[in-house]
Amino acid sequence: MAKWWVPLLVLLGAALMTVLGHLSFTAALAVPLVMLAGAVLLLVTLVLAVLPVRRKVDFLSLAWVLAGLVLSYVGLTRGTSYRFDEMEARFAPLIAALESYHSSKGAYPESVRELVPEWLAQVPTCGGPEPEGSDARLAVDTGYHRREDGSFGITCYTIVFWKYTYDSRQKLWYGWD
Repeated sequence: MAKWWVPLLVLLGAALMTVLGHLSFTAALAVPLVMLAGAVLLLVTLVLAVLPVRRKVDFLSLAWVLAGLVLSYVGLTRGTSYRFDEMEARFAPLIAALESYHSSKGAYPESVRELVPEWLAQVPTCGGPEPEGSDARLAVDTGYHRREDGSFGITCYTIVFWKYTYDSRQKLWYGWD
């Protein structure tokens, strides 16, 4: 029988991975490591199950650890998905302001700074809300770019080189590398 601390540590580890997934896109880099650890543990468990030593192996503890790895994987991927949802929500007012500006002026602005304060109170950035009183000369990543065909896109880096982009022609978000 598994000791009480094995399930506790497994659940705490899975909860930590879930929190990390919610806090940072970078935590998603741990997903392949969690999957590799789970595959190795599963392989070791299968090998031990067929060996004569199987009577001395505590398979319940191994099952708990494997369950913890599965929960960690689910938590990390859901946390990363949460970060994408958060980015979409953060940029929704900007997209609405850009569409309003377009319907009023007939074209999208060269810079999102043209939207403040008439169409938008504050410009969202890829790293979060723009700091109050920030100087327009500072390079703040808003992710906005107007295309030659008159449409626009919003692109932010998320996980290392992975980008998440809004396309005004298709009216949808998508990830790419």
